[in-house]
Amino acid sequence: MTTVTSADGVTIGYTEQGTGTPVVLLPGSAVDHTIFVPGGQIDALAQHFRVIALDWRGTGKSTRDDQPYTAEDLEADVLGVLDALDIGTAHLVGMSQGSTIAQRIAAHHPDRVDRVVLYSTWGHTDAYLQGMFTFWEHLYRTAEPQVYGEATLWFLLSREFHNADPAAVEAIAKSSFASETAATRHAQIQAARINAVHDNRDLLTKITAPTLVIAGDEDRTIPVEYSAQVARAIPGADIHVLEGPGASHALFLERADEVNDATVAFLRADN
Repeated sequence: MTTVTSADGVTIGYTEQGTGTPVVLLPGSAVDHTIFVPGGQIDALAQHFRVIALDWRGTGKSTRDDQPYTAEDLEADVLGVLDALDIGTAHLVGMSQGSTIAQRIAAHHPDRVDRVVLYSTWGHTDAYLQGMFTFWEHLYRTAEPQVYGEATLWFLLSREFHNADPAAVEAIAKSSFASETAATRHAQIQAARINAVHDNRDLLTKITAPTLVIAGDEDRTIPVEYSAQVARAIPGADIHVLEGPGASHALFLERADEVNDATVAFLRADN
């Protein structure tokens, strides 16, 4: 695990594995790079690429303070890591909120991006999604971490996963939301606020990098039509929709082999 510190004093943690063309993994809301470990994304990609997996602010080894921040700041954090590592261009693989930051980078800095893969993505937060993020912010403000962790996982994981192994859900909530290394309460609140005002509709049409959207038809958090809208808006983008059990918001965990195979195949298309 390594860190870089920007000129304004923000430290961003990341882990690196593999060699070749850089691939930057951007986690979902207020989680660190370890979210990509259970589904094997780091290992699968590192067989072919140089993988850099980031910790968002307030998570992992990154800065933990009570300062407010925005999507623009998260975008700058990613670019800061690329600059510190002297990486000119890279593939971007973003999960949920990570996918929204990948959208921003691909639109604003097309010269820095080779290919883009977006998991469980959406282009803007409408009134329906805003209600969910407002509810989440209330949870993060008022509930204890184990409680708000289990409540969040109800949205993220499939019905099949919950019913098959309730103890696993409890354990994930503890490690990802209630442990000493989990995101701070402040980071959870900031992520909910950023998601509540997310609107990249004007940016999606400016993305020129080849893009693959991967979505699940049982996603309760971001229904699949939102991902389809993103794929239609990005010129030439492809979409791969998983169907059936495990095709949840956390499809990169529940349907990891399929997601990893599709991601690697897309990123290696030019090889």
